[in-house]
Amino acid sequence: MTNRSTILIVDDEPRMLEVLEVALQAAGYRTVTAADAGAAWRSLTTEPVALMVLDIMLPGTSGIELCRRVREHSDVPIVLLTALGGDSDRVQGLEAGADDYVTKPFSPRELVLRVAAILRRVSHRDPQAMASTRRSLGELRLDATQVAGSYQDRDLHLTATEFRLLWLLMERPGETVGVELLADSLGSAPEWGGRGSLRTAIYRLRGKLTTPTGGMQIVTDHGRGYRLIEGR
Repeated sequence: MTNRSTILIVDDEPRMLEVLEVALQAAGYRTVTAADAGAAWRSLTTEPVALMVLDIMLPGTSGIELCRRVREHSDVPIVLLTALGGDSDRVQGLEAGADDYVTKPFSPRELVLRVAAILRRVSHRDPQAMASTRRSLGELRLDATQVAGSYQDRDLHLTATEFRLLWLLMERPGETVGVELLADSLGSAPEWGGRGSLRTAIYRLRGKLTTPTGGMQIVTDHGRGYRLIEGR
């Protein structure tokens, strides 16, 4: 991994973006910046990002939730920027898949050293743009940058749990996705209340996908899992 590795900096404070850009560029890294989760997703899907520096406090989608989403698609290293005394934020961030964290206020030099240390550990990886953040099946469409879905041009108003379920089911349309995989993938969703909630979430999803003409169907394979098929 050379020092021309691309570092994505995600922070909504222009001054912080400037400080981090200067420090990382002075160390020889290439940088790209984003002020919110949507812009970060666009960079991740178009740039071969080697590491992401991510502030927890972002407008709209939080840094914690963005970290969770990234981990569903990529193993790109993530360094969190957290507020002083935000122990719960740090714990949540590490649980969500972050590799390290730096507490504000911090020395830019410290951040550069942490970035260098992580990149040395993952020097065998070849940075690539993240997989697509959109999926479609017939008239059903999902957009991971917005955690949103539509069916027949109708907004589905999905919760984070419902979105994750549908995203996994759409990854293998017509095939059974196991209960264990679905439940484990939802363990960190904000409204996830345990494995007993999976059946309820599927029930609600079915209601949102139903139309007067039938709509998409989530079929239960008893004892195995669920599969998504286009309605007849």
